[in-house]
Amino acid sequence: MQNCLGIYIENNLIKYAKVSRDKNTFKVESFGINFTDNINDSLKKVIEETYSFNTPISVNLLNEKYLYFDIFALLSKNDIQKTVQTEFDAYCDENKYNQKAFETRFALVPNAENKEKIKAMDIVVNKIELNKQKQFLEKNNLTKIMPMGTAIASIAKLDKKENALIVNMEEKTTITTIYDMQVYNVDTIDSGAGEVLGKINKMENSLSKAYEICKGTTIYTSDLIESTREQTHLANILPTLYKIAQHVQKIVDESPLKITNIYLTRKFSSSKQCRFIFPRTFAKY
Repeated sequence: MQNCLGIYIENNLIKYAKVSRDKNTFKVESFGINFTDNINDSLKKVIEETYSFNTPISVNLLNEKYLYFDIFALLSKNDIQKTVQTEFDAYCDENKYNQKAFETRFALVPNAENKEKIKAMDIVVNKIELNKQKQFLEKNNLTKIMPMGTAIASIAKLDKKENALIVNMEEKTTITTIYDMQVYNVDTIDSGAGEVLGKINKMENSLSKAYEICKGTTIYTSDLIESTREQTHLANILPTLYKIAQHVQKIVDESPLKITNIYLTRKFSSSKQCRFIFPRTFAKY
């Protein structure tokens, strides 16, 4: 039986799930969320509580950027690499960045708007921030650091015929566009759970309480005025949801291919059985 500990890190919280695999069946052994002022101590606690001292650990990449370059499809592999590097160098020069300060990886996908070209998605992260993440887990079995915007697509059971959006609302919100089971674009917007929790935390003076309030809040599609009276924190939640909905609508309207489905990530229910390797499932709209 194989095991893996998935850890999601933000500024003041850690989400985790330990998953075991037996043939084609996945089982969530444990999962949870910790609010903390000390990431190192909390990571150590999670590893101890889940008995993951020798378990492969996967964490999310922090504050990555996604750049996109159009490249002629007939170029050789070496020429494609050179072109992507040239485009990245030009981006750094334009923004007065030091190219050596970044670690980059790129992926290629068909260009939905121009068949003569391919689209390069260049994922960029600051080396200092990347090294900090590695230091957090250097004494443990860290095996992968993955950008959630692209990795999240691998746990969705999508059909080849559907073009989909996956909306992942964390501290910031990422909206992953997928065409024909391939990640085509990742949009990151500042409006997200961090914005909502921050507003409620100012009123309640507790991040954990703010989190529980969000979990316990029901948002109705009708009788909005009455529901707002009953749930005082809706005024802190709804504006953020409207911003996200507007951005999603903009992506749908401007998509070169018709978006057939939109998925929103959410946390586990009380069930211990799951076929995914991260603490979230998908709700289809």
